Amino acid sequence: MAAPRPAYRIGIDTGGTFTDLVLADPAGRLVATHKLLSTPADPSGAVLRGIDAILEKAGLPPQNQRPAAVVHGSTVATNALLEGAHANAALITTPGFEDTLAIARQNRPELYALVPCRPDPPIPRDRSFGVPGRLTHTGAELEPLDEAAVERLADRLDQLGVEAVAVCLLHSYANPAHERRIAEVLRGRLGPEVHLTVSHELLPEYREYERSAACAINAVVAPRMRRYLGRLTDELGEPHLAIMASHGGTLPPSVVNDQPIRTILSGPAGGVLGAAHVGRACGHPDLITLDMGGTSTDVALIRSEPAIGYNGDAAGLPIRLPMVDMHTVGAGGGSIGWLDPGGALRVGPRSAGADPGPACYGRQREAATVTDAHVVLGHIAPDAVLGQDIRLDPEASHDAVRRLADAAGLTPPDTARGVLRVAEATMARAIQHVTLQRGHDPRDFAFMPFGGAGGLHACRLADQLGITAVLLPPHPGLLSAVGMLTAPPRRMFSQSILHTHPPGAPIHDVDAIRSALDRLSRQTAAELGDNAVLSPYLDLRYEGQSYEITLPLDESVIEMFHMEHRRLYGYEDRRRPIEIVTARLMADGPTPTVEAPPVGAHTGDPLTGRIDRSGLGAGAVIHGPAVLVEYSATALVPEGWRGRVHDTGTVILQREGAS
Repeated sequence: MAAPRPAYRIGIDTGGTFTDLVLADPAGRLVATHKLLSTPADPSGAVLRGIDAILEKAGLPPQNQRPAAVVHGSTVATNALLEGAHANAALITTPGFEDTLAIARQNRPELYALVPCRPDPPIPRDRSFGVPGRLTHTGAELEPLDEAAVERLADRLDQLGVEAVAVCLLHSYANPAHERRIAEVLRGRLGPEVHLTVSHELLPEYREYERSAACAINAVVAPRMRRYLGRLTDELGEPHLAIMASHGGTLPPSVVNDQPIRTILSGPAGGVLGAAHVGRACGHPDLITLDMGGTSTDVALIRSEPAIGYNGDAAGLPIRLPMVDMHTVGAGGGSIGWLDPGGALRVGPRSAGADPGPACYGRQREAATVTDAHVVLGHIAPDAVLGQDIRLDPEASHDAVRRLADAAGLTPPDTARGVLRVAEATMARAIQHVTLQRGHDPRDFAFMPFGGAGGLHACRLADQLGITAVLLPPHPGLLSAVGMLTAPPRRMFSQSILHTHPPGAPIHDVDAIRSALDRLSRQTAAELGDNAVLSPYLDLRYEGQSYEITLPLDESVIEMFHMEHRRLYGYEDRRRPIEIVTARLMADGPTPTVEAPPVGAHTGDPLTGRIDRSGLGAGAVIHGPAVLVEYSATALVPEGWRGRVHDTGTVILQREGAS
């Protein structure tokens, strides 16, 4: 009999600098928050200490008495990939395809780079092995699998001491029989200690490089994730732990142990969910979000619901798995200002992180960061306390900025302003990437900055982009953790079809779609039961094209495809056959609810100057210049801007005189 699920829930977002926690009671009301420095060497340390601290704040018994369920956004897989901390892994493929990871695609991400530099393959060439056996693109067997060769290779892998193996055979999406047999042999010979990634289980779609890359990435990060989750499940109990996935839902630890690649955008996905939740509550469902943390900034576009993309990347490697569509740049509160060889001021992507952190943390005086620039300009009060009782050292910030100013031949205030302008230019380009470059006018959206530092840059970025409304959500520095508590249990499955659909033919007559969705529905029922909400999608393209558009499947999907193709590319061709490339199925369990504590009415005069946001009631009016200070973040309201507190506690900022 399964253990009863605790009534309280904790959302936890582990970032590069801080670990954020929020606690919701049985009714979904937020009752406590906590913020502490991350422990990059072992992220579970901060997670477990934070759980103890937030339960103590709420007057609840310790976690070993099971008072709360935990939804956790993990950066372990992401960091392992970015740091190159790869496990000793091997790739098994079809003979002749051992170089797939090294050859990759021939596109040039940096078109004008004189010496193009590609990331190293996750698994080196000397760990890529071909085994005889071949299938056609229809799944027919062209050459039988050489099982004796598989057994010999298993023995060799055992001698090499590999921790993980990726199996990715040609056309296994059409017929997984060979891959299944290889997996059986490897599991029998190598045992459960060696992690196994099999492509038809992870990504049953065509495109050999992308499928091979996904399997290889999953293999090299899996052992580290397995150790991390092992400690958490030992401490918390597996039934009480869910992991935030990149696709905007949660997964049980058992799934993440097998497929940790699905958590590459774990924390940022929670932030986008939290932003969508707040935006809908205050009447702004269409948003541009900007999540500015200590190390990086994540930007996303929301039209009522977060968009799901299938062509992401991490560390320069493709990840063709569903994830909340966002763009990340190396500009965070801990990003370091520096001079390039030509004397130009740059900011990031190198960050001071959590250790030693910005100079104002009192652990170094050499590197001037974005946060230090704010301290020098007075945007952050000298007596402010950050997170886990971190008291600022303003003198250290001034020393670090002065050092950079001397090298640049500028005054410290001008240098601090320059650091902020350079960081904001990077963020503005990120916003343009998800809006203008994709056919969206940023003026059609409200702007929601969050993260500890997002509100310090919001109004200036809005001015640059012509955005007229800025929303400062409750608990902006903790919004990713809040969003995790709104995430439903979710599974997303796919199956390549590669069916050519003639013009004018009805979509419901396609047997290949029906057959694929039936198979995916059976997978869904096995994992989430029969009561999940199912949402089918199709990847479509005109015959002869190389890339697809993903759209919801209904009777109008062909018409939607023509219209979306025109919006994206400027033309449509209704006489041309359409290729149905992939069927997808999203399955959601019950969606949890989260409510901010009720906000009382404000009865005083309009406010300006330095304002404690925790004391603001609904209807309060703010006139810039002002600084809003709270536990998890600081926001800057420049002169010429005014704000009003919504009934939900969200502060809505607009230019003076705007309607």
